[in-house]
Amino acid sequence: MKDLPDNITDIAHILPYASNVGAPKIEPDHSLAGWKQAAVHNANKHYKDKFDELKSQFEQFAEEFKCNELMYNAEMRIKPVVGKVYHLYSRSTGVNYVSLFAPDERMGGREDFIGSFKLNYDNRWEPA
Repeated sequence: MKDLPDNITDIAHILPYASNVGAPKIEPDHSLAGWKQAAVHNANKHYKDKFDELKSQFEQFAEEFKCNELMYNAEMRIKPVVGKVYHLYSRSTGVNYVSLFAPDERMGGREDFIGSFKLNYDNRWEPA
């Protein structure tokens, strides 16, 4: 390899910078960085919105499951009718039971009242 001055090279075509005084100035394209930042921001917003939507749906699903679990694990001495509202109460023993009577229609009042639920056409309970 022969000794060349610092401003001359044999591999000028692969250098990331200008190799001689007459070469054009290389400047980074800042418009691309701005586009990339905006694109990343938009993508992150999309994924955050989607995540929040799924989280909300999951929380709603968990609440529905909890209602169904309460009602199906409760003591039931009647066969529930689709579309009717039933009331869930708790006994002092910790056992839950289903009643046709609302808290204001019975002597015990609201002390042991848990909630009112309605049976859907597909046998799922929802808060009334």
